[in-house]
Amino acid sequence: MLARSITWLSAASRAFGFTSRHQHSPLQALFPARRHSSHSPAGPSADIQKAIVEEVRLFRQVDKSIPWYPLAAKYRLSVDAVQTIYNQAEVDARRRQKQSVLVTRAAERHFDSSLDQCNWEAVVSELDTPLIECLDLFDASNSTIQPRSLIETYGGWSTTDMERLRQFIADNYTDDSTVDWKLAGAYMNVDSLECRRVGLHTFNEPINTVGYRRICELRESKLSWKEIHQCFLQYSNESLLCSRYQCFKAKLKGKTAKRLTAKWTDSEHKQMMDLINRHVQSASRSELVDIIKRVLPARPLSDIRIFFDRYAYELKTGRLRLDQIARLRELVAEYGEDWDRIGEALGVLPSRAQHNWIKYGRNVDDHSAWSVDEIRQLQRLVESGVKSQEAAQLMVIKPHWACEVKARTVKSSAKQKRGDALSGLSWAAADDETLLKMVDGPGANTTARWEQVGKDLGRTVAACRARFSVLNRSRSAKQLIDNRKPLVSSVVQGQLELNGAVDWLQVSQSTGLGLRECLELSQYDVGKASWQYDPDSFSQSMADRMAGFIKEHYPAPALVNYRAVSNFMWVYMDDCVRIHDMLQGKFKWTEAGYERAAALKAQGLTFKEVAQHLSPSLTLRSIANALGRYSSPKRVREPISVDRLEEINRLVDEYAGKFTAIEIVNKIRTTLNLDYRCNYHSKICWRMSVHPYYLAKSRNIDYNDVANRIATGQTTATLAAKELDIPLPTLVSKVRNVNSKLYSPKWTEEEIRRLVDYVQTCDSKPDMVFFSRLIGTKSSMQCNTKVFHLRRKGILPSIGDMVE
Repeated sequence: MLARSITWLSAASRAFGFTSRHQHSPLQALFPARRHSSHSPAGPSADIQKAIVEEVRLFRQVDKSIPWYPLAAKYRLSVDAVQTIYNQAEVDARRRQKQSVLVTRAAERHFDSSLDQCNWEAVVSELDTPLIECLDLFDASNSTIQPRSLIETYGGWSTTDMERLRQFIADNYTDDSTVDWKLAGAYMNVDSLECRRVGLHTFNEPINTVGYRRICELRESKLSWKEIHQCFLQYSNESLLCSRYQCFKAKLKGKTAKRLTAKWTDSEHKQMMDLINRHVQSASRSELVDIIKRVLPARPLSDIRIFFDRYAYELKTGRLRLDQIARLRELVAEYGEDWDRIGEALGVLPSRAQHNWIKYGRNVDDHSAWSVDEIRQLQRLVESGVKSQEAAQLMVIKPHWACEVKARTVKSSAKQKRGDALSGLSWAAADDETLLKMVDGPGANTTARWEQVGKDLGRTVAACRARFSVLNRSRSAKQLIDNRKPLVSSVVQGQLELNGAVDWLQVSQSTGLGLRECLELSQYDVGKASWQYDPDSFSQSMADRMAGFIKEHYPAPALVNYRAVSNFMWVYMDDCVRIHDMLQGKFKWTEAGYERAAALKAQGLTFKEVAQHLSPSLTLRSIANALGRYSSPKRVREPISVDRLEEINRLVDEYAGKFTAIEIVNKIRTTLNLDYRCNYHSKICWRMSVHPYYLAKSRNIDYNDVANRIATGQTTATLAAKELDIPLPTLVSKVRNVNSKLYSPKWTEEEIRRLVDYVQTCDSKPDMVFFSRLIGTKSSMQCNTKVFHLRRKGILPSIGDMVE
């Protein structure tokens, strides 16, 4: 049957003309043909070849025989194929080595010592090799050409160098993400990191006024951004150029509007507030802005929106005065939470009254963790059917949202009968005592009793059992220790009366306890010596003996048992604690200590001698700082009252947008008659920094550009804050955030060496701003902090040594 079918298929294929160059079986027309062995599979990928070469070279380095067969099995290749790949890689490496030698020698021949750089165009012409390939083959480690530092040697990059680097990047790369800065550094004969920093600055260079006018002229000529980009090749692509253009245009519009727009008059201010008060509940933000725009057509929409957002926010959620909050409490007690009536009585919006009641009216300032008593109180309220918001009002001590979250946990625990409402909380001493009383006694170890205990304590049965096991072990161990203490103390007393000294090995043998256990248990202190610090008679060997004992028996982080140390040294325990703290560098400054240090310094002693008189571990810097604190007049800071803070907030709201930031600070000081003894300046600046007007203004500032200008010495933080009209603390905080992302927190050995050399060569106070520009990889604040730590470690001279 199968033979007749095959014959029929063959005949049918011939009848319809299905012929082939090769004579195939008729079954091959029904099933896909398999690949012939003559069609070899595709060769291994470049990654696989690279992995094979690396493994073989690794075996060569350790002088081991190469396992060709396991390698072939691992990559599913034949042994001949693996060997061929490795041999070809070796041939390529030798050829590349020869080419590298030729390029390096050619670069040395065409090196111009007057310009301190190589003429790579002549190298390309001599070797007839592309520029990028020549730079890639150049071996700086085997060359006499030493890379230069334009920042350190010449004080910065010249215009010619910048143009040369910019032209190299524009000719060989499409954008900054594809630039190989190692090759660019070899082309400019500078370090790759310095070249990368300067090159990225070139890509991110903002547009100036001349460039903006040129782009406007080209856009008026109906040119596309791609065509305009041909005139501004210093930018990597047309998208970046367009972005820089739009940023400059926005800043220019803001400056023009600010310059042409007059300040808000009193009549305009009153009209705005009347319109907002009349329509704030019925109209949306966009509708209300349109209404104000029709009434005040001369005002730009941006000014109206800023004013509306600031005033509407205060109108809806602004904090009330203290007398209004007191009145709010009375109204809530009288009307309940009828916010419409309360808002009408107070003369504010209902939302503002409700917001102030939640945040300030209920006197709820406790956001700490829940205690056992608080959870039990909430548990009783929930079991009584009280809602979470009502429970918050009854408890008073917690906010309503915290009560809602914890109430859900209590309800879930009661619904599932877990009894774990207090799970995760530490056991209080009262709970431990209650647990011991409930469990001790006849019939305690029963399931029903444990379930009752868990229910009463609000915890699971497993938690109660585990806690009781810990308490029982602790109680048994304490009883055992209390029984052994008199035994060890009596043996120690007997040895002192017979021999006049204590042999702790003999005490250990007499009691059958360990040596350390005997030292910890002995309570006999009669006849112990006193140990006070005296620089003339202080015994360093005795201190080393105590330190060795502590290190052997109580290594960190274990807590030191000073009872054992006292018995081992046969010195009073308080003296052991004091001397050990001194050896660890812990010195508690008291008024008597300040007076003694000042008296010793007045006698003509050096800081080092004063430190030796007070403690064996005090440093010169600590003495200098302590005497500076003691001698400086104590500044009296008056606490800032709540009423004064309310006045500051009101004045900031009134002056924001009308005056500059510096004028606002001075006007508030003058209006409230503030002196400089209190920290009013920080409070005023903080209030300005969180004000909606300055928040909106801060979002439009490019702090990366500000940080670069400060780092390069073009401006200072004070001048930049004055120019941008924002509070100085806000600018400093933003610049610090930018610098923390720009500069790496880790210091290399080369950076530390350069910092130490610079500080040691300075005759006066080191200028860390200058050094930060010099090194280019660390901010001035990082340099100051590093110098402080190096002085503490003794690598750099301390302040005390410099004073002496």
